Amino acid sequence: MVATAQAPGKLYLAGEYAITLPNQSAIVFAVDKYVTATVEALDIQEIQLNSDQLGKFTVSVEQLEQVSCPDDWELVVRTVQVLYKYHTNDVKNLSGIKVTLTSDLTFEGKKLGLGSSAAVVMSIIKAFHKLFDISATKEQQFKLGATIMLTLPYFDKGSMGDIAVATYGGMIVYRKFDDNFVKQLLQQHTDYQTIINTSWPYLEIKQLTWPSEWQLLVGWTGEVADTQKLLNAVSAEEQAKAKEMLALNTKDIIAEISLGINNKNYSLIDANIFYNLTFLMDYTQRVGINYLTENLSNAIFTATLVGIPAKVSGAGGGDNVIAVTDDAEKADQLRQNWRDEGIIPLPLKIASLGE
Repeated sequence: MVATAQAPGKLYLAGEYAITLPNQSAIVFAVDKYVTATVEALDIQEIQLNSDQLGKFTVSVEQLEQVSCPDDWELVVRTVQVLYKYHTNDVKNLSGIKVTLTSDLTFEGKKLGLGSSAAVVMSIIKAFHKLFDISATKEQQFKLGATIMLTLPYFDKGSMGDIAVATYGGMIVYRKFDDNFVKQLLQQHTDYQTIINTSWPYLEIKQLTWPSEWQLLVGWTGEVADTQKLLNAVSAEEQAKAKEMLALNTKDIIAEISLGINNKNYSLIDANIFYNLTFLMDYTQRVGINYLTENLSNAIFTATLVGIPAKVSGAGGGDNVIAVTDDAEKADQLRQNWRDEGIIPLPLKIASLGE
């Protein structure tokens, strides 16, 4: 038996940084670049992991829960560990599996800043569920993916917005759940079934329908930024006051952009993307994060000269600029201007789940 599933990468249209706070919202969309997982049932008690990025790693089913693995494999191994523990009662005589991962979330050997970690987790979950014919709602799949991330110190400070969009696809308004509530359940050794089936305070995920005549333009700087390292580099005390202010300012922006999308009112998008960038700049300056590199600044300025609002999408310090326009001629002009400045326009589209 073999099953294959894909999970898309993501970009933030609005709400970065503030979205790490519970009860805060952001607008995130899936892009048509994917991680693909193929899961095959084996007759032997072995977990065989294969990745076009990492190579190979093998562990016996018996040793899976206590296995020591290289840091690069920790996310994949943890995903399989949780799946085996969570689905013990769903799958009788659960033996070994072979997991094969491939990714097109890179360009010229570099990550594109599209949330590859979340796509890895969710592609494995979806393929595993297909293989063993396990029925799970999107919310249950999201919670499973988020729980996996919360058990790993390198990822537990994240918003899980990337997990949400890798689960649901399309464009969503995602409201962050109370992660301390879930972490307490984990610390109390609550079983995964109870955690997944419990209502998580604040969690809300709503789909948005993007107007077909509007264009999303993504410019890649070629500089790789790491969201987790940026978040971990600043103490919680230093972040708290600045992030609370950012969150207050961002709430109205998310509401206005959502309204603009639903009502096809481009003027609301134009104004609020600029406001979002301004508030992000203020926040990152307060906490000492180098948010705008020279390439990012140039890419945004170039868009502004063409008359298109633009902002950094993600952590800042590298990766992508995103711009939105309802004018096809301006879009073509911006792509050319970006090319002239060494910014690579990525041919990305809002994606479904790709399955």
